[in-house]
Amino acid sequence: MSADVGADGLLAGLTLNPRALRLNARPLTEHIVSAVRAAQRDRIARLDERAEGETAQDGLDPAELVRRLDEFEAQATRDFDRLTWTLDETLRRLDDR
Repeated sequence: MSADVGADGLLAGLTLNPRALRLNARPLTEHIVSAVRAAQRDRIARLDERAEGETAQDGLDPAELVRRLDEFEAQATRDFDRLTWTLDETLRRLDDR
């Protein structure tokens, strides 16, 4: 399972192993959270590296960077909540079959 975060900091893609769909909702959710967080940490690390270079060169305001990261995190959380709801709904429908 893997997740991709776009340049805007939002969840851009999620790849599920077909075997993951056989998991109960809780383990599946835990794996998804882990994949999304890893992608977010990678994105934040890349932003931090870029910000360090820009701060030295362009005087980027660290407070502005923190504000933008907070916005990215909030949006990613909302997107993940929608994704989780959709997956739960799909699993429920599959169980009803």
